Amino acid sequence: MRIRTELIIFFLIISVVPLSAVVYMSYDYSKEAIRNTVMTNLLGATENSGNAIDNWMDARKDDIRVISRSEFAINMKKDELREYMSAYESEHEGVYEEFFLLDLDGNIVFSTLNRTGNAAQEPYFIEAARGKLYISDVSLSEINGYPEIIVTNPVRKNGSISGILAARVSMENLYRILENIDIGKSGEIFIVNKDGDIIFHSNRSVILHKNINNNFAVNEVTYEKNGINEYVNYKGEKVLGSYYWLPLYRWGLVVEKNIDEAYSGVFNLERRMLSISSFALIAVVLVAVVVSRRITGPIKSLEEGATGLLSGNFKPIPVSSGNEIGKLTKIFDDTALELLEIRKKLEAKIDIANKDLEQKNKELIAANEELKKLDEMKSDIISLVSHELKTPLSSIRISAEYLESEAKNYPQAQKDMLGIIIRNIDRLTRLINDILDLSKIEAGKMELQLERVDIRDIVNAAIENTKLLSLKKNISITADIPGNISQVIGDREKLIIVMNNLVENALKFTADGGSILLSVKEDADSIEVTMKDTGIGIEKDKLEKIFDKFYQVDSTSRRKIGGLGLGLSIAGGIIRAHGSEIHVESEIEKGSTFSFRLKKAGK
Repeated sequence: MRIRTELIIFFLIISVVPLSAVVYMSYDYSKEAIRNTVMTNLLGATENSGNAIDNWMDARKDDIRVISRSEFAINMKKDELREYMSAYESEHEGVYEEFFLLDLDGNIVFSTLNRTGNAAQEPYFIEAARGKLYISDVSLSEINGYPEIIVTNPVRKNGSISGILAARVSMENLYRILENIDIGKSGEIFIVNKDGDIIFHSNRSVILHKNINNNFAVNEVTYEKNGINEYVNYKGEKVLGSYYWLPLYRWGLVVEKNIDEAYSGVFNLERRMLSISSFALIAVVLVAVVVSRRITGPIKSLEEGATGLLSGNFKPIPVSSGNEIGKLTKIFDDTALELLEIRKKLEAKIDIANKDLEQKNKELIAANEELKKLDEMKSDIISLVSHELKTPLSSIRISAEYLESEAKNYPQAQKDMLGIIIRNIDRLTRLINDILDLSKIEAGKMELQLERVDIRDIVNAAIENTKLLSLKKNISITADIPGNISQVIGDREKLIIVMNNLVENALKFTADGGSILLSVKEDADSIEVTMKDTGIGIEKDKLEKIFDKFYQVDSTSRRKIGGLGLGLSIAGGIIRAHGSEIHVESEIEKGSTFSFRLKKAGK
């Protein structure tokens, strides 16, 4: 029989497969419909729970607003206020544990529980004092140990805040409302705070005593996400869970349902469809085995020949029939022999190309690394320069606007504003000069005006230039210079920049009340200048980096004092231009010592 006839018979037999496909598609459509219904119901339960929470919390906010606007709260009529608040406590039995009033210093001036104390440091007082209604996180009551929240609102008199009204609200009433929402036999509702601590659960003993931030839904909701998903919950059970973030209260609402109960309809449908598909599959397999025996023999030979061709051990396949597969086998043998010859030629060319590509790849990797370094340096420069330019420019703008609007009538204020503008212009000038100096150093274009220089003048100039900052931090700067010290050969202005940068750097990293000693020693050929401070010190692995541009040992110093981290880099470049190096020794918490040598001037 020809292969065409055999294939026709084969495809007729497996016509059951399309039927199975139709059955499966029907199952898939039904399964999806059931899943959508389950998810819709669970989302509805979540929405009902969220609405219940919002309605209950809105009622509490409305109550506190109404009381804070009453004439009893505004005028501090304590007897009437106590009666008024008692009415609220009776009307909402079990909801309000206490009402109390605080003055603007945080002192409790009235309490329905006759409590006293001060809450000036409490978030609920601080936020309400800023003019906002505030709802605290859920916590265990210091009065009865049960979960509560504190709601506060400012009391305004004649348009100004005159005090703060606060209410301790028990959460039990809200918990009972949530427990009455129907979510099925295995359903569970719980609420967590932003840290993953349970703040509502049917088991009250776990409230604020159990953290479940390892739960998938809790992880999602504490990142302020909403959704529905299947996952393994904190009990180790596979569930379908809906989660919703309540931003007004910083709560995460989670509604879970056991996966078996949620998808019971899907599982029943799946079992029925599996039985049908299994029966069809067995029938197809039995018939296919019989038919395939007549087809797979020659095809297996072709497969073995193709495997040998790939491994380079090809042997011609015997032609066993005159049908289409026999003819295909003959064509395959001829083609395989030609391909083996072409393969040998291609492998030789590929070896050459691979070696060339490997070399090019190494060059590209090296170039890419260099580009990354340049891009990182560009980002650092832009970020640092932007920050350092923004601060003085903002001060100049604010001062200028003040001069334009109000300072004309206040001569002293006008003088102060002009002083601020001048200081910030000087700061910008120093920043630009530092960048220009560093550019010249890196380009090797720094020009030195060499002359005979008295090192005593350089040290005294640096002390005078940093006097204001040293006085501000109560840091003493002393000089130890012999009276008969020789002069040196150097650029006077550049050496002053070096000493200024070294002393300013020491002042940054020396605590208030510390000290800095500048000393000068002379030997046969040179003058050694040393600066020793009592600062925080430098770790050994960072000593080699401190002269790199934009590098600062303590990143917080940039925030506290400012600067681009160019001072030591510029100082090092200037000293190198003088034919010397700056050496540094340091010990953590005991200070640092910087020193360099300059050539003595000939007599």
